[in-house]
Amino acid sequence: MRAQRSDGPVIDIHCHRECGPVTKMMKVEAERVGRVPLAYGTAVTREVNRRQLEYLRPKMDSLEVRLADMDRMGVDIQAVAVSVYQYYYWAEPEVGAQVCRIINEELVEATSKHPGRFSPLGSVPLQSTEAAVAELLYCVNELGMRGLEIGSHVEGSEISDERLENFWAEAERLGAVVLIHTEGHTHRERLQGHNFVNIIGHAFEATLATAHLIFNGVMERYPKLKVVIVHGGGYLPAYAGRIDHGWRARADVSEGVPKLPSEYLKRFFFDTMVFDPDQVKFLVDKYGADHVLLGTDYPYDMGDDDPLELIGSVPGLSQTQIDLIAGGNAARLLGYT
Repeated sequence: MRAQRSDGPVIDIHCHRECGPVTKMMKVEAERVGRVPLAYGTAVTREVNRRQLEYLRPKMDSLEVRLADMDRMGVDIQAVAVSVYQYYYWAEPEVGAQVCRIINEELVEATSKHPGRFSPLGSVPLQSTEAAVAELLYCVNELGMRGLEIGSHVEGSEISDERLENFWAEAERLGAVVLIHTEGHTHRERLQGHNFVNIIGHAFEATLATAHLIFNGVMERYPKLKVVIVHGGGYLPAYAGRIDHGWRARADVSEGVPKLPSEYLKRFFFDTMVFDPDQVKFLVDKYGADHVLLGTDYPYDMGDDDPLELIGSVPGLSQTQIDLIAGGNAARLLGYT
């Protein structure tokens, strides 16, 4: 049975759109450096990805198609962000800044034609801290965006690296939501078969990025950050006892981490993209209904086509908890309430 909100819009915090102008602009350069979208895995995986791109094209290109799907799914607002293969962290900083500007302006312009249905999330060139901060300021102050989507690493370097300190400081100061979405995995050679890059790699990358933000002190230094980890936060939320035990048992684990690691973990927000009512229930019970947000990963095949059905299948949720998960938390984080 589908869950129903008693008041306010249903908000999808985790969904994607491709920027067509940038796709054309970067096609030659991407192929030159071997960055062909979804060109990984076995021959079977690559063929599945090729067919999926054909199926996805209308959903990426047409907001009318997207709106019809949203209505069918019971979603009132999408906090829509760029597809992860358009981060372009591999590009030279000047190029990265240029494509982020095009992506952000195109996304705002397109979605503004449908007032009240979209809350666009920006993209920033994390390969350059100065450029990333500049684009963050432009997104929030000039374009009116309420948050960003970033990757879990920058070409193998951590998003918790010291060089990105100013980025995190500015994100906290502005009150911008930072949604962390992984792009596969940094060790793809071990994940070639069975689409492991996606079904295991995404969750592992989310786990690793979250751990680095905790243990490298980002969450300690910036306690007001609003960070959403998609795919249910990866594996770390379900196994936090191990990092807590290590913190108690070993000086090399607790070094620079004044509080129990799980105390920082409780400050993150997680989406419902876990495909299992019992796992959603676990997140609610462990971290609170006020830290779980509806997400769909629209329009991909690894997404949830009926998120309110999933929430409605979670045992024992109160209407207050349903209201928070289905849209109340997202509205609060995005500044709508």
